[in-house]
Amino acid sequence: MQNELKGLIVPVLTPFDESGAIDRQAFVRHLDFLTQHGVRRIMVNGTTGEFHALQPGERLDMLKLARRGFPGLIVLHAGGSGLAQNMEEIRWANELGADAVAVLPPFYPAGLPAAGLIGYFQALEAEAKVPFILYNFPKHTGNPLTPEILKAVPHAALKDSAQNLELMDSTPKYFIGTSTNIFEPVQQGAAGFVSATANVRPELYAALETLCSSARPEEAAIMQHEVREYSASFSNGGVPLLKKRLGEKLNGYPANVRLPLIV
Repeated sequence: MQNELKGLIVPVLTPFDESGAIDRQAFVRHLDFLTQHGVRRIMVNGTTGEFHALQPGERLDMLKLARRGFPGLIVLHAGGSGLAQNMEEIRWANELGADAVAVLPPFYPAGLPAAGLIGYFQALEAEAKVPFILYNFPKHTGNPLTPEILKAVPHAALKDSAQNLELMDSTPKYFIGTSTNIFEPVQQGAAGFVSATANVRPELYAALETLCSSARPEEAAIMQHEVREYSASFSNGGVPLLKKRLGEKLNGYPANVRLPLIV
């Protein structure tokens, strides 16, 4: 189960110490915490991991730390700015043990033509020797993925933070990018879900994953209400609140973030 691209994926936080450097010990402790509570798949350097605030060398270090410290499936988000940097990060995934790679559209400029996005993704996919995941997040990129783009770019799965269920039929595997509405998309055919709040309460989301995968829809529907209520408590807090709450459960985990985020 842990080697399959399905079910729960946790986009892991990136901890920083008081000086602003990556807190390696806190990261490893968090990976242990997730593993002990049933998490079998993570995404490194994603939006929740503040990839936008990490230098390329730091993103590389995060992948190395994750591969040494996490026994399950690792998706590397190739979060560099620009085609050349993203290609380099995909090569890291190939060479350093990532199990899959995920890529966003360019996040500046917005409103790019489909042909340009297709060419960009095709160039990245050609570098990938591991499953290639497209990542739809138009709120931040200004470049929504469409059925036309999904059809033209070979890919293994779609992570959809826009929660556009109409895209489900245009991708081999659809992952809903939400911590709130999980059960219904899975019932409709989604392969899994990517949940940021599972960083803090992984056992709840791992339990929902189990219920969804074991064909126990009545119990899963009941647990979905608990998941939705818990997730709502983070609705306006973002990454800073996730880190604060994790620090309350994992003693000593730092709540520090990098600008432009603030605690």
